[in-house]
Amino acid sequence: MNYSKQLFKEIDNYTKNVNNELKEYISQNIFQQYELNDKAHGIIHIMEVIRRTFELNNIFKLDLDSNIMYTIAACHDLGKYEDHKIHEKIAAQRFMTDENMKKFFNDNQRLIIKEAIEDHRSSKEDEPRSIYGKLISSADRNTRIEIVFIRSFFVAKERTSEMNIEEYLDYTIKRLSKKYSEDNPENMFFEDKTYRKFLVDMRSLLKKEDEFKNKYCEVNNIKSRNNRVCDEEGVDLKNIY
Repeated sequence: MNYSKQLFKEIDNYTKNVNNELKEYISQNIFQQYELNDKAHGIIHIMEVIRRTFELNNIFKLDLDSNIMYTIAACHDLGKYEDHKIHEKIAAQRFMTDENMKKFFNDNQRLIIKEAIEDHRSSKEDEPRSIYGKLISSADRNTRIEIVFIRSFFVAKERTSEMNIEEYLDYTIKRLSKKYSEDNPENMFFEDKTYRKFLVDMRSLLKKEDEFKNKYCEVNNIKSRNNRVCDEEGVDLKNIY
């Protein structure tokens, strides 16, 4: 895996109570599928969501099942490359049709995992059906400006590759201003101080257009704003962990 030693160390510590056979199965059969997704939804993102899932569980003393949490986080973005608009349904279906998962979970536990995967999207209007759904939805939220910039640029390379960089920056400011506004908050059910600080910093930066654009270009190593999105390589997400 290409994530940093520090991230790996934190995950290893958080997940020490997860069934080792389950961990091994997911490592060998689930994680490799993320190579097909765009880099914003690849293995680095999955590892960070696993880390945040267990971190939030500890902070809010939820005392949830480690095996269930690990599996939801590990499977939540499967099939993103097939159809990003309904990827939560694809991911849930992939989990449910995985016969090997029946070795680790009973029918009720599998239903909890399925529903939590389906409920993780930040754009979902209805609340998740369980505390596990609320946890994964919260853990899936970005907590650093640099992460937002890098992930959003990789999404742009997939969906708006021909857009001019300057035009894309204007579009991104508008999109993120709406996404992180006080009137239109994300589905963040377990808001810790890390996320609150991120919101304050992001909202402040979004009010400074020139500074926002300069920082966005710097983080993504954009060489010229006259280029198209597809002309720029972007930066590997693992570089900031």
